[in-house]
Amino acid sequence: MKYKRQGQILRIVHEQNIKTHEQLIAELEKCGYKVTQATVSRDIKDLGLVKIPMPSGGSVYSSPDDIPEEMDRRINVITDTVRSVEYALNSVVVRTYPGMASAVAASVDSTMRGDFLGSVAGDDTLLIIAASESKAREITEKLKKLFNGGE
Repeated sequence: MKYKRQGQILRIVHEQNIKTHEQLIAELEKCGYKVTQATVSRDIKDLGLVKIPMPSGGSVYSSPDDIPEEMDRRINVITDTVRSVEYALNSVVVRTYPGMASAVAASVDSTMRGDFLGSVAGDDTLLIIAASESKAREITEKLKKLFNGGE
């Protein structure tokens, strides 16, 4: 049941612009699934869904597989959402506009995964853990170039 439901969730977010858990729950109910908000939250996490910005404003859930693979296009989508990139010791802090840290994290994870130990995204902040201070400095410089200065 779980895998069928999660497959349906992937179909829904691929075919529609889903902005909230409530919208997703309503669409699942149309398909015959009775779910709670907690179940949908777990499914979103299990599936690795992220919110990506829409050209018209706002953000919608998307599967990492649906995020454009062309690096230029992916970077253009999120470049304007990064406000600053700084480092301290072996940590890199990327500040974004509210609600955009997950989209930035998905892009950074897919393009630079081998450069750092791990990352955690909140609402407007992405924390990247590097192996050393020199590696954190290197990552910061790469990200600043990637995000046109990120200032």
